[in-house]
Amino acid sequence: MSFESFLHYRLRVRIRNQMQYWYSTTNILSSLRDKLAKAGLKPLTSINSDNEPQNVLLIYSAPNQVLEQKRLEESTATTCNEIRAYYEELSLLSAKYKNISSSWRLNSLDSTSIIRLCNGENPLLDKSINFPSPKSLSSLLSLEIARKEPRIIDIYLDLELKSHLFGLEADSNYLQRLSQGSLIDLALMDWWEVNLDREASFEEVENSLNQLTQMQSNYDCLVRENERLQKSLRKQRAKYALLVEENKELKESLSDQPISNKPEIEDHNLRGDHDEVVSQESGTNMSETERQLEVITSDKGGLFPALVRQLLKLASKNNQ
Repeated sequence: MSFESFLHYRLRVRIRNQMQYWYSTTNILSSLRDKLAKAGLKPLTSINSDNEPQNVLLIYSAPNQVLEQKRLEESTATTCNEIRAYYEELSLLSAKYKNISSSWRLNSLDSTSIIRLCNGENPLLDKSINFPSPKSLSSLLSLEIARKEPRIIDIYLDLELKSHLFGLEADSNYLQRLSQGSLIDLALMDWWEVNLDREASFEEVENSLNQLTQMQSNYDCLVRENERLQKSLRKQRAKYALLVEENKELKESLSDQPISNKPEIEDHNLRGDHDEVVSQESGTNMSETERQLEVITSDKGGLFPALVRQLLKLASKNNQ
């Protein structure tokens, strides 16, 4: 653990009974939101009687900053009544909650300094830090709002006197700063920059539209190709089912074929085998008889040749 992380941990332990939440009636910059989160402060979406005054840090902004922030975040133009309602709510809350600070001063602190603030200390900023420079167009509009709703400026200056200034001066000359920043030439330049931003935005929208059109075209091509493949697959499945059915019918026809000629073939084979056996036995008997006669002939020295021939004929008839 680094020394800075250890310091943050020790300071967070001491903050448990001090400020734990922050609240703002408008959105704050993401950089300030990150610093507050690192300091252990949690945002509140609304304030009720359950929140102890010492546990909440109330954050506000100057009227021109509120206008600039709303212009970036909201698509519908704000009104003077909405701006006044924003500051009227801050005025009521500032009567109860004493830990108050402007958003730009808080954002000038680092996370460690914000932790010290939550722990009851009073961190100081460099006195060379100047007030934020208002944009010309927002300054001109803020002056017109101040002329129509002077209560807005009164509440803002009162908040400046109640808030933590961190060693800097209160924004008592706010109207004078707006007047210096609302020179007509500068306001015209801001107006033209807004027009250029709109042209750039239109070009971005046009490019996005072209990309969407191309994506739609690609998607349509994929859909058509998918339909073609599905049709081809259905045809292949139909052909396969037909082949399976034909194969099944062929097997059934082969299994139902009559086999009546099979016994005849087997009987013919049996008769052939029997004749062959008889022939072999006859041949064997004839051979034995001839050998016996040859022995007799050889023993008798050629006697009784006529008798031998008769015996051979008789043996042949008996075998047949």
